[in-house]
Amino acid sequence: MNETKKRYPFAIDRDKRRARRNKLRRIERSHRMTAKDGSITESNKFIETNAERAESLSIVQEMARAFASTIEFYKSEMGGSKPHEEAVKEGLLRGEWRRGYVEGLELEKVEWGHLAAVAEVSGSDALRLWARVREAADDDLESGRRAAKVAGDNTEPFAYAQFLAIRDAFADQWQPNGGIESAMIDMMTIAFSLQMYWSEIAHRRSIEIHNNEEKELSRYGNKGWKSPLQHEANAIEQAYKLADSYNRQFLRVLRQLRDLRRYAPVIIQNNGGQVNVGAQQVNVQKSE
Repeated sequence: MNETKKRYPFAIDRDKRRARRNKLRRIERSHRMTAKDGSITESNKFIETNAERAESLSIVQEMARAFASTIEFYKSEMGGSKPHEEAVKEGLLRGEWRRGYVEGLELEKVEWGHLAAVAEVSGSDALRLWARVREAADDDLESGRRAAKVAGDNTEPFAYAQFLAIRDAFADQWQPNGGIESAMIDMMTIAFSLQMYWSEIAHRRSIEIHNNEEKELSRYGNKGWKSPLQHEANAIEQAYKLADSYNRQFLRVLRQLRDLRRYAPVIIQNNGGQVNVGAQQVNVQKSE
């Protein structure tokens, strides 16, 4: 069994991704040059590239910009107004300092300057470090940690587990297939988590005001109910509005996911076997 194939909801089919990113495409490039005498020379050529190569080139460009910005910093007044040659030396020293601790740095804290510093010694090592950053980002998305960060504080294990429990419950029912459906499950989980959070806040604010009022009445022997102050009423109303807003977001994404499944293209299976249609798995047998 290939370990890179998708095995569960939210899993990334790395074989499929690798095939897509390495698929070659042919691009035509046109060059037009004008000479001093006004004559124009045109040339056309075709090059072959793919998404993997294009991404690597963009990363190299970002690393070059990071190194150039470091040099410009040392040439600026804030950096000491150094001449270009000294600014380059200072940039190289800073790169050496960055290389000294980048290996122990959390991947989510790696900056373009760190990649540029590694590239000063080895461009291939810098691209390997970038590949590790990309893989960590995939794990962050696949595990649900990326979505949990949006929903709020997940530094405590139980709070993170609560978020994942909701996410897994939705995924168990809908069995998301592909990046779009997985993203919609994450959106539903975020909206539902925040709806629960603000509902709890609204209820807590109402109860606290009620309890405080009861204490005041019993303390002074008064009877009746005193309406809350305006800022307290506004705080309660704000919490209820936010809870309602997230509830509407949840229902909107749920309808979109339903419609995505409803209007999915028809699949024709001629040879029989197991076919995934929406949230169901249908076994098709070849007719005699």
